[in-house]
Amino acid sequence: MSVQRSSRGHAIVAALLVVAAVAHGGLTVTSTATSAFVVALSGLLTVTAIALVLVGLLVGAARFGGDREDHWLLACAIMGAVGVASSLVVTWLSVSGPGSGGGLNPWSLGVLLIDALTVRVAILTLRASPTTIRDHG
Repeated sequence: MSVQRSSRGHAIVAALLVVAAVAHGGLTVTSTATSAFVVALSGLLTVTAIALVLVGLLVGAARFGGDREDHWLLACAIMGAVGVASSLVVTWLSVSGPGSGGGLNPWSLGVLLIDALTVRVAILTLRASPTTIRDHG
């Protein structure tokens, strides 16, 4: 029997990706005490988040069941996990790095929260209702 997932979780993930793109963009622009690699990674995550939203909406992966939806949600979760890792590095460098002045970049905290929420909602949506239910009897 085929069960279709609700599109509510997909809409939330897409909205979180838009907010994550803004937060990563803000982090990219305001990160002065961090390495160029981390700033470039945050910029790349900005582009990735925007691309995931556009691809998800254009091919319908954010609205319909099946393998495309599963791959889209998994890609969103992976993007969020990489974003969490990058924001932890930025936070650590901004607080304890050389020449940091001990200041916390508020964008890194925002990125951390939004990306962690993106991972959680994407995984919960992926697990919420499988695309197919198989009888084990």
